Amino acid sequence: MEVKIAKYAGYCFGVKRAISLAEKSLSDQTKKVYTLGHIIHNPGVVNRLDKKGIQALSSEKDIPQHSTVVIRSHGVCPATINRIKQKKIHIVDATCPYVKNAQKKARLLGSEGYFVILIGRKDHPEVIGIKGQVDPQNIMVAETTADLKAAADKKRVGMLIQTTQTLEKLKEMVDLVLETASEVKIFNTICITTKERQNEAVKLARKVDVMVVVGGKNSANTTHLADISRQENKQTHHVQNCKEIKPQWFKKASTVGLSGGASTPYTDIVAVKQHIEAMQ
Repeated sequence: MEVKIAKYAGYCFGVKRAISLAEKSLSDQTKKVYTLGHIIHNPGVVNRLDKKGIQALSSEKDIPQHSTVVIRSHGVCPATINRIKQKKIHIVDATCPYVKNAQKKARLLGSEGYFVILIGRKDHPEVIGIKGQVDPQNIMVAETTADLKAAADKKRVGMLIQTTQTLEKLKEMVDLVLETASEVKIFNTICITTKERQNEAVKLARKVDVMVVVGGKNSANTTHLADISRQENKQTHHVQNCKEIKPQWFKKASTVGLSGGASTPYTDIVAVKQHIEAMQ
């Protein structure tokens, strides 16, 4: 079998930056270092950082005073930042710049009096952080087209989208809102590198017999990558590591494509490649 790795694979800029900032924070040995939630959605990376002394906590209430907390790449809402500051905790903001931009656009739409529709997964930390930028009465999260019914009476609507979602999802939602609203202001806040990664995965999926997408099962961008690939190639499999690879996937395959989410180390993708090649 010939195993090909997609052009855009491995960490994105935002993930590299977040991990770098977290590791640099260890230089001050007088402070313990924590992250609020998992810094990225990759269990292997989170475990590695934990071994280095960077512990993930689920709530800001658990962060001790006079310690350092790294705000994960997904960002958090302003209210959370303010509560942390009140506890005399040093903050290292590792929010992805693309997420920061989405937060800024949400605040702008809210300040201009638009009812804001944020397209994305309701339970995703990035979405929760963006939603927190706007008065709760003036923003809603639309995960599916059915959710848009709640905004059918809104005439001035502002729209933006989770950075790891797809352009097709944005177009679909915008078309439906245009049917009821008289004014719609749209910001395409999808990350540029996410678009490139998705486009390359689609191209590769069309050329190979089997496609394997590597990354955390809790990673939104990796899940979307697998979904997009599956639309082009039904023989698409989403795995976190080599242990999940099944030999029967490749019985009739002569070509295999590999891609990975933005939070997937390139070394993990190479390890999967070597594992598949060793099965021949």
